[in-house]
Amino acid sequence: MKKILVFAILVMGLVFAIQPAENWTVLGTGKYTPTKNANVTTEGGNVTNVDFASNISTEKWAGFWGNVSGAVVLTPGSSMFYTWTWDSSNGGEVCAVAASSGFDWASVQQTAAAAVDGIWNFGSAIDNATNTLTSSCAVTVAGTPVSGSAGNYTGVGGFETCVVADDVAPADKSDLAFCVNITQNGNLFNGQPGDYELLTATNETAGQYETYYFWLELD
Repeated sequence: MKKILVFAILVMGLVFAIQPAENWTVLGTGKYTPTKNANVTTEGGNVTNVDFASNISTEKWAGFWGNVSGAVVLTPGSSMFYTWTWDSSNGGEVCAVAASSGFDWASVQQTAAAAVDGIWNFGSAIDNATNTLTSSCAVTVAGTPVSGSAGNYTGVGGFETCVVADDVAPADKSDLAFCVNITQNGNLFNGQPGDYELLTATNETAGQYETYYFWLELD
């Protein structure tokens, strides 16, 4: 009598397709710096009427922009079992979270600008989130469509940053993600073509820094 051995193999798929961005190249960074220092020559006895105008850099926000490349793969490790070609024309999203872990991508939902102000302690400043994220945005993250969330366009308006949460009442930085749709050769703020442009909140305390962890969803 022959014996037949039956093996049951459980094949599991990911609940969502968004994954950490595993390779990155920083090409440069910069901050607004005034190019001139106003000066007036005067002498004793003079009273001078002087009007001033100047730009002042925000300390509450940072921006990221660039291109996206990658592939959809089937592999148990570094050796590829099968690879599907992907480029930015296929679309997707770039998301940034100011925490290395903790964001629940299975619970993505809309949120308000007030959540950003509360978590980063921006108060009522002119450049707080309430005065910055003034549009109602829509984005699909981890397969979940989100609409009516706080967001706004940056630069020349080609890219819209959308803030999403993983909780009805987000309380920590790990509860918020700043996301933008990938657009091949979109119009960047500097007039150049690029795939994404993203606005993110930062710690405004002097000498303090914000570390963002990036996630990609390749459609």
